[in-house]
Amino acid sequence: MTEQLRELSHHGYPASGAAAGLEFQDGEPFGPGGDTSLTGAARPVTMHGFPASLVRPTETQAAQAQTRARLASGVQPAVSPQQSVAAQDGAVSSQVGALPVLTPGQIEADKAGATPRSQAAAATRPVTQISRRGSGQTTAVERPDTSGVPHEPAPATTTVLRGAYPSTRARAVQSSKEKLRSIIWGDAAPTAPMRVVDRLTATPFHNLRRFGDSSDRQARRTLNFALRLAETMFHYGADALDVENAIIAVCATYGVENLEVDITNQSVTINYVAEITETGKLTAEGHNTEGTGQISGPRTSQDVLDDPNTYSHTVMRVVRSWTDNYAGLANSHQLVTRIIEGTMPLKEAERQLSIINSKPKPYPKWTVWLATVVAAATITMAIGGGAAGALVAAVSSVLVQLVSAKLGAWRIPEFFALAANALIVTLAAMGISALGVDLSPPRVIAGGIIMLLPTTRMVSTMQDAINGFPVTAVGRLLSTSLAFLGIIAGIAVGIALAGYLGVPRIDVSQSSFTSPDAVTNTVFMLISTALVAVTMQAKPRHIFPAVLAALAGLLVFHVGGEYGLGARLDTALGAVTTGCVAALLAARSRIPQTILAIPAMTYLLPGLSIFRGMYAITVEADTAGTGFTGLINAMASIVMMASGVVLGNYLMRPFLERMQIFSHRRNRRR
Repeated sequence: MTEQLRELSHHGYPASGAAAGLEFQDGEPFGPGGDTSLTGAARPVTMHGFPASLVRPTETQAAQAQTRARLASGVQPAVSPQQSVAAQDGAVSSQVGALPVLTPGQIEADKAGATPRSQAAAATRPVTQISRRGSGQTTAVERPDTSGVPHEPAPATTTVLRGAYPSTRARAVQSSKEKLRSIIWGDAAPTAPMRVVDRLTATPFHNLRRFGDSSDRQARRTLNFALRLAETMFHYGADALDVENAIIAVCATYGVENLEVDITNQSVTINYVAEITETGKLTAEGHNTEGTGQISGPRTSQDVLDDPNTYSHTVMRVVRSWTDNYAGLANSHQLVTRIIEGTMPLKEAERQLSIINSKPKPYPKWTVWLATVVAAATITMAIGGGAAGALVAAVSSVLVQLVSAKLGAWRIPEFFALAANALIVTLAAMGISALGVDLSPPRVIAGGIIMLLPTTRMVSTMQDAINGFPVTAVGRLLSTSLAFLGIIAGIAVGIALAGYLGVPRIDVSQSSFTSPDAVTNTVFMLISTALVAVTMQAKPRHIFPAVLAALAGLLVFHVGGEYGLGARLDTALGAVTTGCVAALLAARSRIPQTILAIPAMTYLLPGLSIFRGMYAITVEADTAGTGFTGLINAMASIVMMASGVVLGNYLMRPFLERMQIFSHRRNRRR
C-alpha cells in the first residue's frame, strides 16, 4: 500500500470534483497506510526563541488523503444522503469530469506535441480572434457555458454617495524606488501649472464636496455667481486670499475647475477654459472623440488650450467702493461654507447671495454715531486723558461725524475728508486747552486719531503682501498711505492754525504714553473694542469673541511691560496673541479672522506716536529728525500689528485643522 501511495504522489492527484462530502470509515485520518505526504503542505511559522509547532492537518486535507488512499485500493467512496438527493433532483445541471492522471513522461510528451489532445481538452484551448481596439490578433480563452447555472443577481448600485473632493481620487501605489525618484526629480517639470483646487489646502474650504459636472451654460452661470460673490466679499472688507479661496471653492463645487483668478486692488478677473467640446470631454487621461471609438494619448493642460475646439470665458468685475459691514462679510463666508458641503443647488446659492446683499446692516446710523462718540471718549480715558479729555473727545467726535456726512454727500475724496476731520480734532483739543481747561491735548488728539485710522485696510494690506498678492497689496498700500497722509496733513494744518491764533505750544513730553494703570487701561480698552465692533457693523454674537481676543492680547501686553520687554516687543507679542485667539474663535464661528482681530487690535493703534512725530516736525524745527523717527515708529507699529494678525492665523493652522476634523466627525454622527 505504501508503494502504491508513493507512486500516486509521483503521478499527481485527481480532480477534486467528486471527492467532496465523503465520510471516513477508518479511524486513521490519512486513510490506510498512514499517508503523511501532506506534512509538507502546511508550513508553520516559527518565531525566534520558541520551539517549532506541530503540524496538524485540516479536515479537508484529511478527507483528500483518505479519498486518494481508497481510490488507489479500488474501494468506492460512500456517498452521503444529501448528495444522492441532490443528484436525483437534478440541482446541478452539469458537472465537470475529472482530469486524466498524467505521468511525468506523458507531461513532457504533451509539451513536445507528440501526444494528440483529447476532445475534452478543447474547452480550454486558446482561440484567436480579432481585437476590437486594433488590427492585431489577441489570444482569448473560451469559458464553459454557465447559462444554466443559477446565480444571484448583483446588488443595485444606482445610489452613489458623493465623496470628499479631491481626496476621493484613487492613487496608484508607488514602490520605494518610485517614491525616492519622485523626491529627487519630482513628478512634473518645474514650470508645470498647479491645479487650482490645490490652492485650497490648509484653508477652511479644503474639504469641499462636488455637487456635479457643469455644462457650457451652467459654467457661465457659475462664473457670474462667483464673480458677484467676490464683489460682495471685497466690498465688505475681505482680503484677497479669502476672496480667491471662495471663488475657487464655489467653482470647483459646481464642476468648473480649469480656471485662473486674478485679483487687484479694485477688480476681480476670472478666466475659464472649458473642458467640454463638441467632440467629447477633455480630460487629463485622453481625448474621447464620440462616434469614432478612438482615444488619443494623454493630454496636458497646454493641449487643452491649444485645441481649436476648446472655448474660454473671461469675466471681470470692478469694485469701486468699500463699506464696513462685517455682518455681511460673515454671511458671505458662511454661504461659501454651506456651498462646499455639496448639497446646495446653484439657484439656491444665488438666492441666498441676493438675500445677503439686500439685508440691512445690524445697527442703524444713529447707533453707529453714538458708538463712535463713546469709543473716542473711552479710548481717551484708557490712555490717561481724564474725564475732561474724554468729554472734549466726545464733542469733537460729534463734529467729525457731522462734517463727514456732509463731505460724503458732496462726494469729496477721502484724503480731504480725513484731513478735515483731523483738523477739527486738533483745533478742538488745543483750543479748549488754551481756555484753561485741565486736560492733555495730545491724548485727546490721539483718541480722535485712533478712530480715524483705516485699520481694516492696514491689516488687509499686510495680509495681501504676505499671502502673495503684491499687486493688490501695493494698491491697498497706496490707498492706506494716502489716508494716513491725510490725517497727518490735518494735524499739521491744525497745529499751524493754533500757533497763528496764539495758542501756546504743547509740551511734547506730555505726549509720551504713560498708562494710568493696567486695570483702567484694560477695562476702557475692552469697552472700546466692543464699540469699535459696533461701528464696523459686526453681529452682536461676534462682539464678545472680539472682546476675548482683545483681553488675551492686553494681558500679554501688560505682563511684558511689567518685565521691561520694551514697547516694540510688547506690541509684537500682544498682536500675535490677539491674532491667535481671534483665529481660534473665528474658526469656531465659521467667520473670517478679520471680523474679530481688527476690533481687538484697537489697544495697539499708535495715535500718540503719530501726533508726537507730526508736532515735532511742524512746530519744533530743531527736532524734525525726532519727529520723522516718531512717524516711522508709528508705521512700524502698524506693520507689526497687522503682521501679528497674519502670523497668529498661521500659528493656529494645526489646531484649526483638528477642529475641522472633529466638526466633520460630529456631523457624521448626527
